[in-house]
Amino acid sequence: MLIDKLLYQQRLQVAQLAEQGRQRQKLLQAETWLLRQRAGAFIGSAPGLMLSFSAGVVFQMRHNTTVKTLRTMVGLRWLRWVF
Repeated sequence: MLIDKLLYQQRLQVAQLAEQGRQRQKLLQAETWLLRQRAGAFIGSAPGLMLSFSAGVVFQMRHNTTVKTLRTMVGLRWLRWVF
C-alpha cells in the first residue's frame, strides 16, 4: 500500500516534469522563430545592410595591418569589458 502510494507520487512528479519540459521546448522554439524573424528584418533594413557591407569590407581587408591592429585593440577592450 505504501509502495503503491510512493510509486503513484513518483509517476505524478515525472508526468509534471515531462509537461514542463514540453512547455519549455515550445517556448524555446517560439523564441528561436522570433529571433530569426527579427534578424531577417534587421538584415533587410538600412542599418543592417550597412553593417553587413562594412563587415564584408573588413573581411576582405583582414590581412591589412591596420585592420589587424584595430581588431586586436577592440578585442582586448571587449575582453576587459566582459571580465
